[in-house]
Amino acid sequence: MRAPKVGFLAITCPTHKESKNETGDDWVDKKSLEKVKGALTGSGLDLIVIDDVLGSFYEFDDAEKRFNDENVDVIFLYISTWNWADQVTQFARNMHKPLIVYAIDDSKAWSIGGLAATRGGFDEIGIQNRVAYGDIDDRSVIDSIYKYSRACMVKNILSRSRYGSIGGQGMGILTGIVDPNQWLKEFGILTGFTDQYTLVVEAEKFPISRVKDYYEILKDEYKSVPEFDSVFEKSIRTYLAMEKIIEKERYDFTGVKCTFDLSDNYCSACLAQSRLSNRGFTTACLSDANGALSAYILGLLRIGDEPVFTADVNLAMKKENMIKLIDDGAGSPKLTLNPKEEVELLTQPTLEAKASGICTKLFAKPGDVTLIRLARINSRYVLHLTTGKAVSVSEGEKEAIMAECGYPIWPHALIKIDGNIDNFVQNLRSEYIHMTYGYLSGEIQDFCELFDIEVLEN
Repeated sequence: MRAPKVGFLAITCPTHKESKNETGDDWVDKKSLEKVKGALTGSGLDLIVIDDVLGSFYEFDDAEKRFNDENVDVIFLYISTWNWADQVTQFARNMHKPLIVYAIDDSKAWSIGGLAATRGGFDEIGIQNRVAYGDIDDRSVIDSIYKYSRACMVKNILSRSRYGSIGGQGMGILTGIVDPNQWLKEFGILTGFTDQYTLVVEAEKFPISRVKDYYEILKDEYKSVPEFDSVFEKSIRTYLAMEKIIEKERYDFTGVKCTFDLSDNYCSACLAQSRLSNRGFTTACLSDANGALSAYILGLLRIGDEPVFTADVNLAMKKENMIKLIDDGAGSPKLTLNPKEEVELLTQPTLEAKASGICTKLFAKPGDVTLIRLARINSRYVLHLTTGKAVSVSEGEKEAIMAECGYPIWPHALIKIDGNIDNFVQNLRSEYIHMTYGYLSGEIQDFCELFDIEVLEN
C-alpha cells in the first residue's frame, strides 16, 4: 500500500513573515521548520511541500492548485508563529480535505495561540481537523500524525473506489445488503453489479491449457492439492474469470453471492476468493457488502504483506476470553508462516455446495491482530473494534481444535481478545468479522472520526 500523501504548508501572520522579535531572532524559525519536515518524511509520509511560508489569504492559490493536482490525502498546517486564522480558513474550506493543525512547544514562537485560533476558526465552519502539539521528536506526537494521515488516506481512496456486487443477497444476511446510494453519499464509493451468469460464461472461455498451467502453479505453492478433475478445473476457471471481470469492470473490491446459485450449479468460489485474497484483493462471501467494506478498509491499512481474514465467529470462550474464527474455505495462505508446509487444498463438502469446489485448510499464525466489522443501527453506521492476539498451539492441538466444529478442513484462527468477552458478543451484528495482523486501533478510530461513525469497543 502507498504512503499517505500529506500536503505540507507552513503559515504565519502577515506581520511576522520577514520580521524579528525584540531579541533579534526571526519570528519564523527555519531550523525548527526543517526539523519538522525531516521528521514527517522519516516517519513514512509522502510529503508534498510548499516551500514558502504563507501569511495572507491571497498567497494560497498556488498551494491549493498543487495539493489538488497531487490529490493529497490530508493537509499538514505548520503553525510557525501566531497567525491570523481568517487568512487560512478560506483556503482550508475550499480544499475539502482533512487538516492537521500542528505547533511546536516553543515559547519564542507563540504558536500555541495561532494553533488554537486556527483550529477554532475551522471548527466554527465545520472543517475536519486534528490538533498535534509538541516536540516532533516525541514518539506520541509523530504517531498521532502518522495514524491520522493513514486514516485520511483511506477516506480519500474510498472516495475513488468501485465495489462490485456479483450476484444478489446471500443466505438472508440483512446486515450485508449493499445500499449503493448511502455508500456514494457517505463514503464516495461507486457500486457496480455483475450477474453470476457472467462469471460462469467468462469462466468457460479459458482454454484448458491455461487452466492446467495454473494447476501446476498451485501444486508448487501448497503442501498438498487434490488431483486435477472437473471440480478443480471449474474452481480455477472461476478464479481466472473473477480476475478478468475485476480488471474489465475496474472493481477495487467485490462480494460474490456464491451460495447457493454458483456453489450448487457450477462450483464454490472459495479457491477464487482465497487466491484473490492472497494477492491482497478484497472479495467477500455471500455478497456481504458491509463485510467487504470492512475488509477493504483493513486491506488499505494492513502492515506490509499481511493478509486480511474474513471468518465466521464460531465460538466465544468466556473463561479464556477467546474466540474461534472459521472461514468456509477461502482464507489466504499468507495466514500461515510457511504455506508450502502448512496449507492444504481440499475438496469442498457438499452441504452448501452441491457442485463442490476447492477449499483451503490452515491454522492462522500467532501475532497481534485487529478485528473490525461495520454494521448499521437504525440505518446509521457503527464499527465494532477489537484487538487481541492470535494464539499458537501445537500441531496435535491444531487438529483437535479444527475437528471440534465438524469441519476440520476449513481455515481456523484462535484469538485471545482484549476487553470483555460479553461485550464482544453484545457488539456482534454479523456472523462475520474481519481480521489482519498488527495493532491498527488508532487508525481505525481516526477513520471513524472522519466519518462520524460510532466505535463499539469491548
